[in-house]
Amino acid sequence: MKTRFVLALSLLLVWSAPLLAEGVLTPDPRLTPEQVIDIQLRSLQHNDEPMTDAGIFQTWIFAHPDNKQATGPLARFAQMIKSPHYRNMINHRRHSIEAVVQTASRALFAVRLVAADGQKLAFQWELRKVEQGEHAGSWMTTLVSPPLRVGDST
Repeated sequence: MKTRFVLALSLLLVWSAPLLAEGVLTPDPRLTPEQVIDIQLRSLQHNDEPMTDAGIFQTWIFAHPDNKQATGPLARFAQMIKSPHYRNMINHRRHSIEAVVQTASRALFAVRLVAADGQKLAFQWELRKVEQGEHAGSWMTTLVSPPLRVGDST
């Protein structure tokens, strides 16, 4: 069953890639780390617009190359996002992003969100500038912590 899901998702994404490409934002050195996180979170908040899992695809586009080495190809990344740790990001109600620390090449943010079911969660979101290659100088996500439940202060 799991293998069929991965295969089906892979085929869907391959066939739909040209359709997605028109509305997909790509890493750009002009984007700030906070803008990158906001792009990812808004995409997950509206995950199935304009098509199923478009938000996951957009989020994966901004995953740092080192992150992609750890999480694997898009189909595996999608499984991770739909896992118990991260599934509450999909179709969440609202989010906030707060800078914790930033250097010339690294940035750490505290992200709070209210899930679709009302749970209040917090994540640590880490980004790093890409040093070389196609996206050199662009901020991309290297790590998102597992969620922590938070009180009513969100």
